[in-house]
Amino acid sequence: MHNSPPSKAEPSIRIESETTESLTATVVKAVTEAKDRKPASPLYEAINPDALEDLYRRGSPEIRFEYVGYSVTIHSDRSVTVSELGA
Repeated sequence: MHNSPPSKAEPSIRIESETTESLTATVVKAVTEAKDRKPASPLYEAINPDALEDLYRRGSPEIRFEYVGYSVTIHSDRSVTVSELGA
């Protein structure tokens, strides 16, 4: 019997943030693309958009949070990965 390692789920969507676009706009765009429609809940219900933008003006951390059934990761290069929760 051959045991293979568990496969890692691929991200649903990965979007590079435009330098002129806010991170919050990139997050909403990525989730909209993953869901095939704009999220019904505003982003501020999941995370403080102003604090998020300020955080990336001061450095380049990696942030992960949940938003409308998706796991959202903002990487240090400002790209956004969106994966379905539980995938």
